[in-house]
Amino acid sequence: MVDNGYFSAEERAARSRAVKLLHRGAFLYGSIATSERKCGKVNCWCQKSGGHVSSYLSVKIGGKRTTIFIPQDKVKKAQQWVKAYRALEEDILKITEGCVRRLKQGA
Repeated sequence: MVDNGYFSAEERAARSRAVKLLHRGAFLYGSIATSERKCGKVNCWCQKSGGHVSSYLSVKIGGKRTTIFIPQDKVKKAQQWVKAYRALEEDILKITEGCVRRLKQGA
């Protein structure tokens, strides 16, 4: 076990946030795109105003970029998961910076 004094305050905070995000469980690496479209039915409401809203998650799975439809009732949850991943990624970068700093110092 490493003494906590070994890490800077910023790195300790990043590690703590990362562990909490990992234990919460859900995060997504990807981005969400929302679009409006007209369906083409002559008498549909979308012909006069706005359009039908569709949301998609763009994610890489098995090295291939894939687009997945997200039902409107799950969009908010998917956005939270994408946001959680980005926060985790930022914390990992801070931890990496601390590790690189220690490597350069010969720790």
